[in-house]
Amino acid sequence: MRKKNPILRLVLVTMLVSMFIVVPLAAADSGVDSTALRDAVTLANIRAHQQEFQAIADANGGTRVAGTPGHDASAEYVFNLLDAAGYNVSYQEFQFDFFQELTPATLEQTAPNPEVYGYAVDFFTMD
Repeated sequence: MRKKNPILRLVLVTMLVSMFIVVPLAAADSGVDSTALRDAVTLANIRAHQQEFQAIADANGGTRVAGTPGHDASAEYVFNLLDAAGYNVSYQEFQFDFFQELTPATLEQTAPNPEVYGYAVDFFTMD
């Protein structure tokens, strides 16, 4: 005959009760009506913003990475959108680590058999 484990029973009962109490509470109305926001997020609107960000990158050497003019233009674009929507917008500066390759990377094997490896053929700099 198999013994019944009271702790296991308690865990199972707790799990069942939580399914009927906790899950409905998590799905309960938060009191915030986000209908207008959800209706505004359409594929067409997303694509329009993607196109604008791509145009900014194209006008700035193909990049919008932090610390570049492309980033500044992207931040200005978002700033202007939020400002036009009525938000109180401000810039907040902060410091961050940044890596920029200033000269072409090289990789060579010197021994036992010397070999020069080609950038973008045999290796890439990890971003």
